Amino acid sequence: MRLKHLFTFNIFIAIPLGLSCVLFPGWVLQLYGLVPDDASIWVTRLVGGSILGFASLMWFGRTSESIQARKSIALALFIQDIIGLAASIEIQLGGKINFLGWPLNILTYGFFALGYAYFYFLKPSNC
Repeated sequence: MRLKHLFTFNIFIAIPLGLSCVLFPGWVLQLYGLVPDDASIWVTRLVGGSILGFASLMWFGRTSESIQARKSIALALFIQDIIGLAASIEIQLGGKINFLGWPLNILTYGFFALGYAYFYFLKPSNC
C-alpha cells in the first residue's frame, strides 16, 4: 500500500462525515445519543468544516508529486487523528456517548493514526 491509497480511502470517509456534520449536525449528535443544542450544533458544524478541509489536503496529497508535501500532509493528519483518538477515548470511557463511538470514532481515528504513523515514521520511502 502507498500513502496515496490511504489518502484516497480517508477521503471516502471524510467527505460524507464532514458534509453530514455541516448539513445535519443535529442528526449526527443524536446518532451518538447526545441532545442537540445551539452550542453543540455550532461546534459540530465547525468540526465538519475542519473535516472537509482535511479532505482537501488528502486530495492534494494523493495527486502531489512532492514527497515532502505528502509527508507533511501525513504528519498533519497523524496529529489530527491522534488528538481525535485521545478525545474519543476520553468521552467514550466517560460514558457520555453511546456505543457508536467505538466503531465510528475510536476504530476510525485509530486506524488512520496508525496508517499515517506508518508512512511518516516507519516507511517514509512509500510516501
